[in-house]
Amino acid sequence: AKISSIHVNGWLGEYDKLSTTRLFMKERFGIDLDAHKNEYVFIGDSPNDVPMFEYFPHSVGVANVNDFIDRFDNVPTYVTSARCGGGFEECVAALLRGTTGRT
Repeated sequence: AKISSIHVNGWLGEYDKLSTTRLFMKERFGIDLDAHKNEYVFIGDSPNDVPMFEYFPHSVGVANVNDFIDRFDNVPTYVTSARCGGGFEECVAALLRGTTGRT
């Protein structure tokens, strides 16, 4: 089980968000995520996102990720100033502007 900002995720087996995302991208879209991970941005907000923060070079945590960041082995590359949906909006706006550097 892993805590999220709004719930607790539970499952049986050795699954995490990253392994499932790799499988989904391959089976649904025929994409080898390992070969193309630089083309994607991952945005998250909680401990269950840590494997994704480590894997994606372009990873973003919305500001409420700071509530848990002391528990993370790997942190997002960028952290927004706004929390929750506002942080997601901030990230998308930066992407649409073509902003580089810290969001």
